[in-house]
Amino acid sequence: MKSSGQIYQRFIEFEERAASLYFRLASHFSKNTELSSFWLDMGMQEKQHAGLLQFLLAENLFAGNLPDDSAIQKVDDAFRGFESRASDPELSIPAAFQIALEMESSEVNDIYNHLTSSTHASTYLWHRKISILTPGHIGFLASAARKFGAGDEVLHKLELLKDSWA
Repeated sequence: MKSSGQIYQRFIEFEERAASLYFRLASHFSKNTELSSFWLDMGMQEKQHAGLLQFLLAENLFAGNLPDDSAIQKVDDAFRGFESRASDPELSIPAAFQIALEMESSEVNDIYNHLTSSTHASTYLWHRKISILTPGHIGFLASAARKFGAGDEVLHKLELLKDSWA
């Protein structure tokens, strides 16, 4: 069993991997500057998530009931799949949004929200967490999916996901 610090470190790595995946999408769609900028913004939001977890780790502000090795392995396996699909040189806009949908609706966001529950004791940290909360992140993704033509199925699933977080 991993220590609390080791678990937080793994989830910092997952948030960094999410950021890297979004940066890869920004590069892949670089000829469409508006779409590329969107993916860059998504990556920066993931960097903020990693930064908040890094602060909690440094301050030993750990949540209870941390994920076990099995849950961590499941997230790692999912990321390997997302990264593999995102590296396809023929990746389409709808496929990129499908990957983002799957990543954002995966267990990693539920676990991130749990890991950051210790922020509730600090007014500053609570406000900081609110500024990068999942519903806004999902809303940003859904809005872009509509704008860039991700397809009705992906858009519908994103809207359902956004509503479930509201």
